[in-house]
Amino acid sequence: MYKKFEKKPKAKSTENIKDFSKNKVLYTLTKPHSPHTIVYLEDLEDPWFVHVTTYKTKSGIITDSSMIIASDVDTWLSHMLSFGHEVKK
Repeated sequence: MYKKFEKKPKAKSTENIKDFSKNKVLYTLTKPHSPHTIVYLEDLEDPWFVHVTTYKTKSGIITDSSMIIASDVDTWLSHMLSFGHEVKK
């Protein structure tokens, strides 16, 4: 009577941090014992925008990405530092 609905797997588009190799890195943040790295990257086309990208340190697979305006970088950076992240040199 009723058809069983089958879920189709979603096609994931896997982005890698290597895709942003041409962008200027503003800050790189790490946290002790964390498998992730957060990087602040200047947008190629418009330096008014900054990408805040979280990726897996070993594989480079991007797990989260946000875009903010450049004037908010200091606020975001201080927020992340208050949670125990450290600026990587």
